[in-house]
Amino acid sequence: MTAGSMYGTMTSAFSASRNARTSEVLTEGANPMQSLDMGSKRQSAADGGDYDGYVNGDMASRRPDRLNSMTSASGRMYDSRVNQQALLGPRRPRPHKIWKKKFIKVLIVGDSGLGKTTLVKTLLSTPGERLQVHDGTYTPADQFVKDPDSLCSTVTWKDEEDRVIWVYRIQDTPGYGDDLDIMNHINMINGHINACNEKWLSLESARDRSQDLTEVEDPRIDVCLFCVPPHRLRPIDIRYMYELGKAVPIIPVITKADTMTIREAQNYKQEVFSRLQNPNVHGVRGKINTFRFDKETLERAGMGDAAGSNTPPFLVIASNDINEEMNQMEVPVFWPERRYPWGTAQAFNPDHSDLLHLRALLLKEALEDICKDKRTRYETWRKHRLAGPRFGTRLKRFALTTVLPVALALYAAQRGIDVKQVRDKISSASKHLRRGSKGSKKQQEQQQPAAAPEPAPLPEPEPVPAAAAAPAPAPAKKGWW
Repeated sequence: MTAGSMYGTMTSAFSASRNARTSEVLTEGANPMQSLDMGSKRQSAADGGDYDGYVNGDMASRRPDRLNSMTSASGRMYDSRVNQQALLGPRRPRPHKIWKKKFIKVLIVGDSGLGKTTLVKTLLSTPGERLQVHDGTYTPADQFVKDPDSLCSTVTWKDEEDRVIWVYRIQDTPGYGDDLDIMNHINMINGHINACNEKWLSLESARDRSQDLTEVEDPRIDVCLFCVPPHRLRPIDIRYMYELGKAVPIIPVITKADTMTIREAQNYKQEVFSRLQNPNVHGVRGKINTFRFDKETLERAGMGDAAGSNTPPFLVIASNDINEEMNQMEVPVFWPERRYPWGTAQAFNPDHSDLLHLRALLLKEALEDICKDKRTRYETWRKHRLAGPRFGTRLKRFALTTVLPVALALYAAQRGIDVKQVRDKISSASKHLRRGSKGSKKQQEQQQPAAAPEPAPLPEPEPVPAAAAAPAPAPAKKGWW
């Protein structure tokens, strides 16, 4: 027998014996770790050694650590392979997202007594939460101008998937029904919107700014909820929406829809929609600027019937009373309702009100669209704002240096006035206007000399003889000067 054949025979025998011992242990239901100990015991008995001392030694105590290290190493290798496939595979890797803030500010405007504050509570509240909303019904207009934040309500929530912290603010306003001149109220609200834009512009152009603008609270108005009274749309409401729509887009909301029957509500909703397209009011030309939702956005909010039209007026019901049974369920549900002897009007029931669709649009489906429209509108305002004063200065300079001298020269020529004298006067006047006033009224008063004491009465003059009378004065010169 050759050496190669002997080696093959010994290898086969050793493998067969090892497989037999392994199958014996496994058929007995033993642990693989016990099989290693049994094999060590047999070897120790054959050598005349002590098995207990071998097991309690260092080698036996290290076996589990070795297996654990092998398992963790294999896990790291698997994770590394997964990461390599994500980085080197056919698809681009997905970047890790960091938390960022986004700000929304909604302005709510309407007549007194239409339930603006109740609407804010119903829009923003959640189960088990009593949202504190500042009521603007009895707030004077002067207080709103001084401190508009006193009527502002804020809620915050986190979007774990997109890692976005949404800061949602609703700015309540005093009702305009108590103001005799509606333009005063319109100018007040437009002034507030313009002041918010000016504040953001100053933040952008600040030289000592030390914080990124994405982390700064955005004061700009995104959209306006305009509360329309039920039953009748007045010309004053149309005029208000038209003037306010020049500064911010309008979302018309018909409040207290539970005061109308089903037929009255549908007819009135169609009437408001038609008047938004064709106001037919003196002094109002063109459509009212309403916020236009995309067709897909309206469909996601459950408004498939209105997807083909412009922003529809929303028929809403708001209430401070909620269904306590639904609020105390295992999974609580916020369900405001208004109970009457003849039935119950449910605010979030799509058959009773459009408030659920409006909430879906304002808090979920159209948030990004509203933010994008605000940024686009602000860039247009910023362009006109920065170009306005420069153009006005040039216009004044052109009027003073060119138009005014030419007009006065033509007038002087028609009247037969000396043009040279007029030109000198205009030149001196224009130089004076360019330099500006040299001193204020206070300085002028300081420069004036003190009042002199009254002089003593003079003696009466002696009569002059007729021969020594003064000669007759020379005739006055004729002319403009």
